[in-house]
Amino acid sequence: MFARIKIDGDRCKGCGLCTISCPRHLLYLKTTDSNSNHPVADIKDNGHCWGCAYCACICPDLAITVLSLVRNEITGRLSKVFPRYCKIVETLCCEL
Repeated sequence: MFARIKIDGDRCKGCGLCTISCPRHLLYLKTTDSNSNHPVADIKDNGHCWGCAYCACICPDLAITVLSLVRNEITGRLSKVFPRYCKIVETLCCEL
């Protein structure tokens, strides 16, 4: 797993742009049990995400967040664990 996708169901309006943009076809639209009449985006398998963030970049509602172990080249965003990840890599490289 390189990244994890989080979708804010309250912000998603179900346009489906993310489902088209995902190169791994991990996103789909599902109907909700709530009172809303539109579907919302959901993830088929979060463990296969590459972290390309195409879905987050194309989302007009900013409902998608991609958390990656490395800096995303498209969005430039870092995940919360990025500093710890860098420290581990730095430690491993310096010990060689």
